[in-house]
Amino acid sequence: MKKLSLLFTTLVLMTSTVLLGTSCQKVYTETSVAKKDTTTAQPLPAWYISDLALIYQGGIQRLPWTKDQLIPYIYRKTNTGVDWLFDGFLFIEFKDGMGHEYAEGYEPLPAGKTEWQWLLDRNFENGKALHALDDVLDSLAQLNITPKRKRKVVLTLPEPIRTLSNWGDLNGRTLNFANTADREAACAWYIETALAKWQAANFKHIELMGFYWVAEQNTGAVEILPTVAANIHSKQQRFYWIPYYGAAGAANWKSMGFDIAYQQPNYFFDLSSPYSILTGAINFAQKNKMALEMEFDDRLMNQAGYRQKYTDYINEFTKAGAWNNLPVAYYEGGGAWLTMSLSTDPEIKGLVKRLSDIIVTRQTAADQR
Repeated sequence: MKKLSLLFTTLVLMTSTVLLGTSCQKVYTETSVAKKDTTTAQPLPAWYISDLALIYQGGIQRLPWTKDQLIPYIYRKTNTGVDWLFDGFLFIEFKDGMGHEYAEGYEPLPAGKTEWQWLLDRNFENGKALHALDDVLDSLAQLNITPKRKRKVVLTLPEPIRTLSNWGDLNGRTLNFANTADREAACAWYIETALAKWQAANFKHIELMGFYWVAEQNTGAVEILPTVAANIHSKQQRFYWIPYYGAAGAANWKSMGFDIAYQQPNYFFDLSSPYSILTGAINFAQKNKMALEMEFDDRLMNQAGYRQKYTDYINEFTKAGAWNNLPVAYYEGGGAWLTMSLSTDPEIKGLVKRLSDIIVTRQTAADQR
C-alpha cells in the first residue's frame, strides 16, 4: 500500500449492469470528514463482498498461505462454534520476487507470459492459497459448520507494461506491448486461462467474483481498461481496483469500467502522516462513490505509534458510518493479521478483538440481508 453511507453504498453497488498489498504510500491532503447516512438498509446482491482481505501471494518472498495460516482470516472460535470473519479474499501480487513486476514501478523487468502463467500456477498450487482456503472451509463443512454465503475470491490481473516488446507468443505471434491490441490480447489470455483453471479446480466452498487491476493508478493503461473491463463482464465476472490516495484516474474509476473501487487512505505507512490524510481520503471516497480500505501491518506489534494509527482508522470509519454501510478491503502487510492473531500480548489481543468484533457484526448483517 501496497476505502460512507447506505445511499452511498447503493450507488456503488449499482454501478455495474452485471454487478478491491498494495504497496504505494503516495498521498495528498484534505480536511473534511464524511457524514453518516442512516438510509434504510437494502437487500444485498449475491456477489456482494463485505470484508475483502488482501492476501499477498505468489512471489517467492511471500507466505505459502497454508490452511493453518489462513484460518485466522476465515473464522474465530467461540464457545458454541465459530464466528465468520472475512468473506472475500483478494489474492494479490505485484512482483515475483525474482526481478519481475506485475505493475510498473516495482522491479527492473516487466513480467512476460512465463511470469503471468507462473503467478496463476502459484495461486492454484495444491495445498496452498486457493486450495488451502477451500480446504479449511471443507474441514468445517464436515463438522456441519458452513457460512450462509460462499467465501468469494478475486484474482490479480497483471498490468501489460508498455515497455515490454516481447511478452511471449499468442496464436502464433509474439505480442509487443507497444501495441494496444496486443496488451488487450494478453489480458484476455490471462482471464481465459484463469477461468479455465478455476473450473478445473472444482472448488466446493469458494466462488470467483472477478479480477483486480494491480496497477494503483491508471496512467499506464487508460486506453485499454474499458476493453479489458468489457471482456471481464462478458464472462459474468467483475472488475476491482484499489487506487492510492491521489492516484491518477481515481475519481473516474467507473468510466474506466471498474465495478467497485476502494480508496486507500495511505495514512498508516508513515508515523509523520497528518491526520488530515485519513479524513481527506474518507471524504474523497464519499465524494466519488468509492468503498474504503483499512490499512495496517506488523509494525504495530512493537510500535505504539502504529497501534494508534490502526485505532485511528477504526475510529474514523466509525464516525463516517463506513462500518455500517460500506464494503471494506483490508491491507495488512502480507501476514500481520496472522501474527496478531497468534500474539499473547494483551494490547495486541485487544486490537484483534476490536476489529474482529466489527467484522463479525458486519458479516452477520450481510448474512441477514
